[in-house]
Amino acid sequence: MNKFKLWFVIIWLVGSFAFANQKEFSVQNKNFEVTIVYEDEVKPGEALFVKMIVEAKKRREPLETIAKASISGSKAISTADFYSISKQSKNVQELLVGLPLWSWQKPLDDARLVISYAINNVQFDNIEIPIKIIEKKYPHERIHLNQGLSDLISKPNPEKKEQSRVLNETLATITPDAVYEITSFERPTTGTRITSEFGQTRTFIYNNGKESPSYHAGLDFGIPTGSEIKSCGAGKVVMARWRIVTGYSVIVEHLPGLYSIYYHLSELKCQEGDMVKKGDLIALSGATGLATGPHLHWEIRLNSVCLEPDSFIRNFSYDQFEKTESRKKK
Repeated sequence: MNKFKLWFVIIWLVGSFAFANQKEFSVQNKNFEVTIVYEDEVKPGEALFVKMIVEAKKRREPLETIAKASISGSKAISTADFYSISKQSKNVQELLVGLPLWSWQKPLDDARLVISYAINNVQFDNIEIPIKIIEKKYPHERIHLNQGLSDLISKPNPEKKEQSRVLNETLATITPDAVYEITSFERPTTGTRITSEFGQTRTFIYNNGKESPSYHAGLDFGIPTGSEIKSCGAGKVVMARWRIVTGYSVIVEHLPGLYSIYYHLSELKCQEGDMVKKGDLIALSGATGLATGPHLHWEIRLNSVCLEPDSFIRNFSYDQFEKTESRKKK
């Protein structure tokens, strides 16, 4: 790529939107205007989504933007590539990226959002924006296991190991054109009784008295066996099968690297390869696999990082974003 520096007029704008912390940052030169939409605070166990709007000031060849974003402190904490979510016209392109943080990430007051990008093979100077990683604490619980569940966790099993490999490989897959859902998620059940919170550190107590640490990667709903489970968003079913530890399991791909997961089901109502809409029935709840009672385990992973599911029940992708009046094109 050709690399050269352009003198940018940089404009910092803070607007009032549906998001209390939603911010807008713009850079421009004689050829392009780039608008970054983001939030200036992010919590451990959540993701910072960043929207990038690239606009050519004159009609020209179709835009091709390649961009990468990272959250950095003294070193990069989370890094991912932008992907295109729409091409409104030849001279406007919209891109999105999600930057996940593990729940054990420490707070930082001086973190930075760093964006590197090239437009039509021209590399531009990085954009750096100050952000904060604010504190969020998660609880701890102790879980007593009977003989069967103790054996399920502790005894070696080649089939279980292979299932784990396939699961991790699936959740690590990032398909750039897998853009199925950019609106807020919905909870997959009407049940409201939470039996285990996301991010809990756990101590499993085996029937022989031994203990082992664990981590709860999702949100558990205590609901009766046979309750309807619906997809939290539109997407593609990439897994719908029996697994030893999680029982009947469903995974739906929503965006590049973004998956919702549903475990311990009693019956599957979808097949691998199905395209589903938000609210479509995909399964019935149960207590299969490693479960001490009937419940739904709902999990969200982005780029293999486990995230707080309820943090997606909001306009995480800024799909209703509109430039502030002062930035609208006249």
